[in-house]
Amino acid sequence: MIIDTLENAGKLNLGPLFDKAFAWLNDPANATLPTGHHVIEQAADGTELLYANVQEYNTRAPEDCSLEYHRDYVDIQYLFEGCEAIGYRPLTADLEELKPYNAESDIGFVKGEGALVPFSKGTFFVLYPQDAHAPGHRVPGCDKVRKVVLKVRL
Repeated sequence: MIIDTLENAGKLNLGPLFDKAFAWLNDPANATLPTGHHVIEQAADGTELLYANVQEYNTRAPEDCSLEYHRDYVDIQYLFEGCEAIGYRPLTADLEELKPYNAESDIGFVKGEGALVPFSKGTFFVLYPQDAHAPGHRVPGCDKVRKVVLKVRL
C-alpha cells in the first residue's frame, strides 16, 4: 500500500499505466465526470488496462465495511470530495473467506478487521493484490464522499 498526495505522484516511478492514471487525476475536468465506469486505456483485444470508477456514496458504520481484495488490478483510490477511513491489513492465508474471489469482477472478501487509516481530499491510496482493504468507513463530520477508483491492470 502507498499513501501520498498528487504532488508526489511523479516521484513514485511505478510505470507508464500509473503515469497515465496520475495524469488523469491531475486533470480537473475528470473531477466532474458523472458517476460510473470510464475506460482510459484499452488493449487491442479489448482488455481494459486502465479505467476509472467514479463513485458517490454515504460512508458506512464499521460493521458494514468488509475487507476486499483484487488479483488482476491495482486500485488507486482518490477522494474528490469528503473524507472517510479505509480499513487496511495485509492479505494473509489465515483470513477466512467471507465471499470467494470472483474473477469476472476481480474481487473477493475476507473476514477480519483492518487498522483504520484516515483518507481525506487530495490524498490517494495505491492498493495492491496483497492489500486487504475496506473503504467507506464513516468518520465524524463526513457522511458523503465523491471519489474515483482507478483500476490499473497488472
